Amino acid sequence: MQATKVCDCYGLSPGHATQQADARQAYTQTVLGGVVTWVELPRDQWQEAWISQRFARPVCRLWRALYGHPDSGGYWEQHCNASLAAVGFRELIYEDWRSCFWHPELRLLLTVYVDDFKLSGPEESLKKGWELIQTYIDMDGSHTDGNVPWL
Repeated sequence: MQATKVCDCYGLSPGHATQQADARQAYTQTVLGGVVTWVELPRDQWQEAWISQRFARPVCRLWRALYGHPDSGGYWEQHCNASLAAVGFRELIYEDWRSCFWHPELRLLLTVYVDDFKLSGPEESLKKGWELIQTYIDMDGSHTDGNVPWL
């Protein structure tokens, strides 16, 4: 909560703004690692060949992290942090402030809470910041609707 309030405060500085956007189906943007996981598919997801072969309970390997899998959040966080680092955001590790990032060239402060992204800084840098984030992370378009404060 403190980090997001600091992000809000930074966005209130003269010439600055704060915008927010969500990652689209965040967990599924990363590959599930660790122990191999198999899932039973509901009948409406079966391939036609499975029905004709009269399978009782076909299973498939789970390749993408899904909501509900105990390790999905960790794999998403690793993917998100690596993606942001690749485009110049540096993670700020301060006490309990996790998932806070700074882009030194654009002077942007970013906080991430699961799939919610809040970006604050100079108004002229925000568009470029979102473009960089979207290099590796699929985002919705809500940030393009102008200055949308995260309430």
